[in-house]
Amino acid sequence: MSQGITPNQCLILFCLKNKISFKLDEYANDILTLTRKGFIAVDHNGATIAEKGEEVINTLESYISKVKKKTHVDIIGKDFAQKIEEYRALFPAMKLPSGKPARQNVKALTESFKWFFETYDFTWDQVIDATRMYVREYADKDYLYMMTSQYFISKQDKNKVKHSALADYCDMIADGVKEEVKTFNEKVV
Repeated sequence: MSQGITPNQCLILFCLKNKISFKLDEYANDILTLTRKGFIAVDHNGATIAEKGEEVINTLESYISKVKKKTHVDIIGKDFAQKIEEYRALFPAMKLPSGKPARQNVKALTESFKWFFETYDFTWDQVIDATRMYVREYADKDYLYMMTSQYFISKQDKNKVKHSALADYCDMIADGVKEEVKTFNEKVV
């Protein structure tokens, strides 16, 4: 254990730090050892954790927090399901000229967005604006060569490296790039 203290002594430090009550008399030897080593202070009010004890607990908690698995909410936000539906709805409800559906399953999109938000530092607003820009570009071309909703977020190449066209479009949004305004030129003969 950290700094030569036992698991029971770590438990005592944890309980003191988090104000969890325990029976002092059951751990009298451990409390005495922690007091001698300067990890806790004991007086007529009971035991309190000392700065040295705080350092041990903070170190142990940092190990635990590194291992703790992040949830979808931690990574892609509290209202991620609603945002994914909004994103998905931007793609046409049809098969693309490639023969693949433009809109992918919400679960597949959730996993792709989890990767996206772990990798890139963009907001949902940027994602929605970038997607709008992308879909409008391809709508004028009858969606020819347009990526599916999932491939737009991330696509793995033959070397197993993931790329994101969405990230490129988000960069354009962040850089203030505007969509091209289409003008029609007609020649009258």
